[in-house]
Amino acid sequence: MGNERTLSKARKIAQRLAGQIEKLSDALEDLELEFAMLMKTIDKMEAKQGSPRDVQIDVSVNVEDEEDFDVTNTSAPSAKVRRKF
Repeated sequence: MGNERTLSKARKIAQRLAGQIEKLSDALEDLELEFAMLMKTIDKMEAKQGSPRDVQIDVSVNVEDEEDFDVTNTSAPSAKVRRKF
């Protein structure tokens, strides 16, 4: 019975983490789009001024699929966790 309860709690935590990862992934995509738009705006403004700068910023992100996520070697967090009430 104790293993079932532990497994149930682990599943809930994994589900919550998957949701948080999805939110962060979406937020990161939004930031990348806004960054690209900002860089285009800067390039356009510099072109109007006639002083283009040769500054390039390379942003790449590797997002692993949830299927590749391995939780077999995880342990309980040692830091205190805030709970929402």
